[in-house]
Amino acid sequence: MTKKSRIRHHVNPLADQTKHKFDGFDNDKPIIVDIGADRGEFVEGLIKKLSDSKNFIVLEIRKPLAQRLEEKFSKYENVVVFDGDATRNLKDILKPSIDRGIIIEEIYVNFPDPWFKERHKKRRVINKKFIEGLRNWIQPETTWIFQTDQKQLFDETVEMLEKLNYIEIKFFDNSPHGITTKWEDAKVTDGFDVNRLKFHFL
Repeated sequence: MTKKSRIRHHVNPLADQTKHKFDGFDNDKPIIVDIGADRGEFVEGLIKKLSDSKNFIVLEIRKPLAQRLEEKFSKYENVVVFDGDATRNLKDILKPSIDRGIIIEEIYVNFPDPWFKERHKKRRVINKKFIEGLRNWIQPETTWIFQTDQKQLFDETVEMLEKLNYIEIKFFDNSPHGITTKWEDAKVTDGFDVNRLKFHFL
């Protein structure tokens, strides 16, 4: 009997040195990115809704989950999956497509680990250092979508983004494309609010 890989809930991204490069897809369709895809429910919903009109890049730091996502999406030619730390790899994965003029349409960060302790905040996906680095190469057309049920994380993220005069923020209420996951549904059922924002570089 094959022993299943243990899937940790929290993984320190700073400890993951995995490096990836990606030359891009063999077409010029816009790209949608899902950072921290977990079990792939959200991006699976996107794929079904948007069909083959987009390409999808799926990132999941937990290697056992990334392997399952590779199997889950193996039948789709317009989906690629990467493991490892997204903040470390995002530029090398996206820049070749950007250099070819391909639009990175949306980047989703859904319900990430909050990393509440002050010394751990640098582990967050959306942190000041990461955003400042993005400014040098990401397209202004790219919309970032951030969703969380953790109010403290949301408020601190908003505060950080509002201090950057090259970021425009918009708040919204409903799940993007009407797609929810079991995690989101469970949180709403338990009485938690889901906080949502979009931002892009000016």
